Amino acid sequence: MPSTYVILFCIVLIAAVLTWVLPAGEFDRVAMEGVSRPAVVPGSYHLVEKNSAGLFDIFKAIPQGFSASANIIAIIMLSTGAFTVINKTGTLESGVGALLRRVNRSKIPGTAVIWIVSFLFSALGLIAGPEIQIPFTVIGVSIALGLGYDLIVGLAMVMGAGYLGWGMGPINASIIGTAHSIAGLPTFSGVGFRMGLWFVTTCIVAAFISAYAARIKKDPEKSLVKGISTEGLGLSHDLDTYKVGGRQWAVLLVLVAIFAAIVYGAVELGWYLDEMSAIFLIGGLVAGLVYGLKLQEVIDGFVEGARNTAQLGLIIAIARAIQIVLENGKIMDTIVQALSAPLSNFAPGIAACGVAVITAIIHFFIPSGSALAVTVMPLYSPLADVLGITQQSMVLAMQIGGTLFNVMMPTVGACLAMCGLARVPFEKWVRFVWKLVLIVFVISLAAILLAVQIGYGPF
Repeated sequence: MPSTYVILFCIVLIAAVLTWVLPAGEFDRVAMEGVSRPAVVPGSYHLVEKNSAGLFDIFKAIPQGFSASANIIAIIMLSTGAFTVINKTGTLESGVGALLRRVNRSKIPGTAVIWIVSFLFSALGLIAGPEIQIPFTVIGVSIALGLGYDLIVGLAMVMGAGYLGWGMGPINASIIGTAHSIAGLPTFSGVGFRMGLWFVTTCIVAAFISAYAARIKKDPEKSLVKGISTEGLGLSHDLDTYKVGGRQWAVLLVLVAIFAAIVYGAVELGWYLDEMSAIFLIGGLVAGLVYGLKLQEVIDGFVEGARNTAQLGLIIAIARAIQIVLENGKIMDTIVQALSAPLSNFAPGIAACGVAVITAIIHFFIPSGSALAVTVMPLYSPLADVLGITQQSMVLAMQIGGTLFNVMMPTVGACLAMCGLARVPFEKWVRFVWKLVLIVFVISLAAILLAVQIGYGPF
């Protein structure tokens, strides 16, 4: 398989070719109360003058991708810097080592730990988007390696469970909140049905990870990341030697405070990436100083973290360039129109499942959840009335298509970032996760059909 850079750049080239092949077109858009982005006006699609991408436009889209993704790149660099500082104190390794020592002494099976950690990050996903979980990838990987598993198990517990928790949960602000506003439904209504779907899918995720973990524990040669260096991620000493003492307790309190501040800020104060980056910057400084590191050592830790994640910034920028090329070439709306128009020709249940599939395809080109919702939901909402589908069922179908495949989309910056932090090549991750996504998608389609059948409503 070619590298992630090559794969992404090839997609950028394909997007540029499409700007020459497809007709340019746009929807009219109108501001809506309670929605930050202008929403599409149904039936307003019209052709506009072509703006095909030239060779220079292709390369210019990459620095534009840096600008558009600056806040994601910032949180990756600053959070990694904070964890580098914390690692200098030895607290993270000591904490994970002491935890795993207790697990071993308590005879808790590794499978139980996988289920607990997976449900923990899935539950976190209920209240916060996956970008928040990026910095905690290293913790999941450390736990997995300490249990004798591989990098993919650690990544799956954090990103796999976290993404699906966010995607299937009932209070996803960017997707469900925006869609409910456009569809005229009470915000975050229909909680019971979605919580049931969240619980079922989280169980599937934990079981899938456990099956893979058991397989590689029995035969390490079956690991998909066999041969990849884990230096600096795993535990360097025997479990019995680990204990947390002295100033490391203060550093652990700082780490807990970082986590608590991010969750509280996201839920209660509407914080997003810039505010969270600031918390990691403050937390890293405080952690280093309370342990007794010199200020220059703390600064060096942040510099080292930023240097080690520079390649992730380039990957994210190239991924964002795909969307920029399509938008500048004025074919994004053309793709949306072509994919959504045929849905009116199908029976209600099939059409609702088709919405999930079409939304997943569109989401590849529009990775932002809120941007996706304001683009497609104004088209889906009147279509639901025509087909006799409840608005809640239509929102559910859009939610599934707009979130489930995030965990393996090369245009989603957080996905690429977490793979990079876990040192799992993207193509190896896709090879692991596609079966899980397929299983969950089939379950989700069954849930959509059930929602249509029972007339899934606002409450």
